[in-house]
Amino acid sequence: MKYLIITFFSCLSICVKGQIEPFNFIHKEVEIRLMKDIEFLSSDDLSGRLPGTPGANLASEHIQDAFQRVGLKPLFNEGYKQAFDIPRPTEIQKNRNYIVIAKDTLYLGKKLYISPYSLTKDFIGEVVYVSHGIHSDSINDYKSISEISLDGKLVLIELNVPKNKKKRAGNQSKILSRIKEAKKRGAKDIILLSKRNNRRDEISKYTFLKLKEAGANVSMIFGKKWSNKIHRSKKPIIMVTKISKRNDEGFNIGGMLDLGAENTVLIGAHYDHLGKGEYHGSKELSGRIYNGADDNASGVSVMLEVLNQLSLNSDLQKSNVIFLAFSGEEDGLIGSKHFVKNCPLDPNTISQMINIDMVGRLNNSDSLTIYATSSALEWRTIINDLPKTEINIKNVPEIFPRSDHYAFIDAGIPAIMLHTGIHKDYHSPSDDFEKIDGPGLVKITEVVLQILQNLNKFPHFKYQSSLL
Repeated sequence: MKYLIITFFSCLSICVKGQIEPFNFIHKEVEIRLMKDIEFLSSDDLSGRLPGTPGANLASEHIQDAFQRVGLKPLFNEGYKQAFDIPRPTEIQKNRNYIVIAKDTLYLGKKLYISPYSLTKDFIGEVVYVSHGIHSDSINDYKSISEISLDGKLVLIELNVPKNKKKRAGNQSKILSRIKEAKKRGAKDIILLSKRNNRRDEISKYTFLKLKEAGANVSMIFGKKWSNKIHRSKKPIIMVTKISKRNDEGFNIGGMLDLGAENTVLIGAHYDHLGKGEYHGSKELSGRIYNGADDNASGVSVMLEVLNQLSLNSDLQKSNVIFLAFSGEEDGLIGSKHFVKNCPLDPNTISQMINIDMVGRLNNSDSLTIYATSSALEWRTIINDLPKTEINIKNVPEIFPRSDHYAFIDAGIPAIMLHTGIHKDYHSPSDDFEKIDGPGLVKITEVVLQILQNLNKFPHFKYQSSLL
């Protein structure tokens, strides 16, 4: 999904022949520091930096140490760390989760799948079948049941949409769109029906993860027998769902360069990754370490080097600067959303946010993409005014909502995301330190510093609220 979105947006981008003006530092020394940070953060010793694990804690300590070395002021009352919960699924006991259809009982197993992000509750009532559950300009699966209220009902939706119908419906044929449509119409819970007997690859963990806050239980029934049985049931059905919830603890790491200015710029990068694929990885690669050198040890390293340069050259910046390393990004931007809702300072004083996510492969893409430049009128000018040099900069107005800058845009804070592109190692155990472009990281660091300098010309941004 992230790959498709980025590919689409890149096609719409506006290319700028950009260049970075040399700053007063020795490139080789900067490159050594950048690569040293990435080598540590992406080492096997950190086991993929999954939130709630010792490896993630080691990464947070490394970042805190870097903050302390330059005397960065702790951002939170409790210090550099801001704790928050990350919801995790747990094992669901088969004999405690089931559906009763007339005199037959279907227990959790090969024919019944219940999302581990479901809520514990019982359902007794009617079911309503809505075919594929599509409502678009050309298709309305709700037309024949327009007089029936779905309020409090268990809604049955066919999972697999025929190709011709999918083509006509477009984005409205996607699972999430259909589930949202049913919820909007009052569905209490939803069951997806598949005539296929094998559930493999029917629906991704990520899709269910995105539904964890939907307020409805989403389950799946496989095979013709049980799909037809529940579809044709004339009597109320019983569905019992019992989930034992647990959380992991994540930490945002934040510090502030306080210059006593009126405005504050926030520079952020997420330091979490996928661990050993426990929740988001492939079953075939189970147990292998997802080191995440590019995603996103690269972004953290650039953020730390920008901090180092500003601490050595205080005249580069006129605004206050917050440096924030997020956790929980891979779980749905949980850390950045938590920060915005629990900000230790008035969010209105944060004038801009710069998100650095996956910037370690400049040699592969030969360009730096800057997303969400339409979040403020001034971004285009700031990017166009970068001094000319041998680096292509793609100015992409679209937001790209799958990284931490989105939480700030959603809160009304102009934000951009720096990114050097998706590659075959994305979310794979092969995203390793050896593939990082060191000289490219130096150039990215210079870009961030130059953007900060250009921001000095625009103390007050005009946020584009029409984006959301």
